[in-house]
Amino acid sequence: MSKNFLIVDAHEDIAFHLNYFKRNFVNSSTPCMITLPWLQEGNVRMVFNTVFIHPKHKPDRIVQSGLDQLSKYEEIYKTFPDEVYQVKSAEDLSRFGQGSKIGFLTLMEGADPIESVGKLDEFYERGVRIIGLAWNDKNQYASGNDTEDGLSQEGVRLIHRMNDLGITLDLSHLNEKCFWEAVELTNLIPIATHSNARAITDHKRNLSDKQLKAISERGGVIGIVLYNYFLKIGEKTPTLEEVFAHADYMVNLCGEDHVGIGSDMDGARIEDFPQGLKTVADLPKIAEYFCDKGYSEDRVTKIMSGNFLRVLKSNLNP
Repeated sequence: MSKNFLIVDAHEDIAFHLNYFKRNFVNSSTPCMITLPWLQEGNVRMVFNTVFIHPKHKPDRIVQSGLDQLSKYEEIYKTFPDEVYQVKSAEDLSRFGQGSKIGFLTLMEGADPIESVGKLDEFYERGVRIIGLAWNDKNQYASGNDTEDGLSQEGVRLIHRMNDLGITLDLSHLNEKCFWEAVELTNLIPIATHSNARAITDHKRNLSDKQLKAISERGGVIGIVLYNYFLKIGEKTPTLEEVFAHADYMVNLCGEDHVGIGSDMDGARIEDFPQGLKTVADLPKIAEYFCDKGYSEDRVTKIMSGNFLRVLKSNLNP
């Protein structure tokens, strides 16, 4: 590989994993996929660091779990100021690639912790800049892949307030009814942080050609997710070839400006990820493989970082 590609990973479940398993961010004794040294080794220079609520959480613990994860990230910023910085504005993006520091831009995966639309500003102040309205189930705003309802009136109001604040809409996990309602309401460039092509792997979490085109036609980006069940072609365990198959399909359908990486590492068991991709330190293998398959350095740069950076520069407030 002739170039050392910098990486934007659009989906990493860091705080949930740290809090739930009580593990160490630097030297973990718990099996995991993300540590600070591995992020550095993998040349990851920006992360969409998630706030994710475990589906088995009791309702009265949902808000506190979200706040605890935000506090965990704030602890990371204070503990590792020479290694990690928070991304809250377009101006912060100028730090990307300047030295080895890693930018953390917070993504809320499921808006459950936001008790009401009026509370959204508080989460914005603490750094939430991307929101996926629901996970697989239904909440007060929207319905995920395991349910069939559309947006609630509160969901419509939430998107309007997201528009006002400059919070990007993440369409991953929404069922099709919610997808189409939500994508028509956002005034910003929409993204799907971690979704693959349903035409390649027929899973409800993957997106149809029509959905992929809806995102790309609005300037958005789809992050290739590395979870095996969203990558599988046939029965064999996925490898880099399946990652390339999904990326190449999207490049041909949507264009090279609309594909990125959203690994979802630490979002499932290590064994549920492709051969050779078991920690974030392995992400450069994707760039190398894409180059070996004949992609230009310019195209690979776009996929590994440039496309998501373009969207952020447009969507984030100055």
